[in-house]
Amino acid sequence: MILVDTSVLIAYLRTADSKLLSLFRSRPVAICGVTRAEILHGARSPAERANLLTFLNAFQLVPIPEPLWDVIGDNLATLRSAGFTIPFQDVIIATVAIEHDLELWTRDQQFTMIQPVLSRLRLFVEPP
Repeated sequence: MILVDTSVLIAYLRTADSKLLSLFRSRPVAICGVTRAEILHGARSPAERANLLTFLNAFQLVPIPEPLWDVIGDNLATLRSAGFTIPFQDVIIATVAIEHDLELWTRDQQFTMIQPVLSRLRLFVEPP
């Protein structure tokens, strides 16, 4: 399964790129609650929110269990010790991918900085 980051969903929502839609449909893809919240944060009206909910509900939701919060804190500390200040939400998403043994599909370069430090993070390579 592939955990889809907000950056990929935003790219699709902005462009309706048929390539992305095809990939969503042809691969086992999921999102986590952070990604869901980030997408809903962009809703500008109740109608747009309803459309976003319909879109998001097409994805499986990967849970963030309680014990994972300590791991997230440890990963934030590890990254800080390595000299990186990474947004909290990105470390949550990376940790969810790692702990659920999922590839992470992102277009956000933050994750390429995270990967060498959190070496269990696997990034999905989007086909050309």
